[in-house]
Amino acid sequence: LARAWITSNGAARQRGWAKKQQHGHNIEMDRRAALITLTVSTVATTLVTFAQQPAFARAPGSNNLNDAVQQIRDAAEALQTLDANFDQYATIDAEGRAGDTNQARRILGGIAPQAGAAAIQVAQTTPLYRIDTALGVIRKASIEDEDDSTWPSQLDLATFEELVDRLTYSLQKADGDFYSVLFAAKGTTMIRAIFDEARGLIRQSIRDTNAIIQLLDAAGAPASRP
Repeated sequence: LARAWITSNGAARQRGWAKKQQHGHNIEMDRRAALITLTVSTVATTLVTFAQQPAFARAPGSNNLNDAVQQIRDAAEALQTLDANFDQYATIDAEGRAGDTNQARRILGGIAPQAGAAAIQVAQTTPLYRIDTALGVIRKASIEDEDDSTWPSQLDLATFEELVDRLTYSLQKADGDFYSVLFAAKGTTMIRAIFDEARGLIRQSIRDTNAIIQLLDAAGAPASRP
């Protein structure tokens, strides 16, 4: 009887173990199926997002020369708008602390995703995002162009590079000011000084961007798109 009980108990344990194994297998299969479904759904959503982009969408890091020229023209307008509405972005609350500066930093291209469909969307609405890439595309075209009949070969490269160096520094410094002001000591004097510096850098960026556009126009670069 004892042997029969042991044998029966062992068989029951084996059946229980087998059920657990099957249950675990089913859970794993369900998990894999869910993961596959999620992956397919994500890919489909990404494809749809890319498909919905207009044909003229500027991709971050694009090597298209005409896109680069248009981005610089758009950047000049974005900087002028930022300067005209500066007081909306550079605020100080009743306690002497700087207000939210993320909106100004987005205009300057300091807050943006680095890749994917979201980055393309940002590039369409924020021309200062990756402006250094657009400037680099024009510089490369001017250096490598051996055809004297094309506009890149007519660009005043030395002046262009001087303006680019100052512009990229000013934009990065202005973005840094809008970030660092959030950590400034409480009190309007220090915060206002940081905001004033940022505005000066923005206005310098406007002058340099306009000067770059004048160089592009003088060389015969494409005009702004409608």
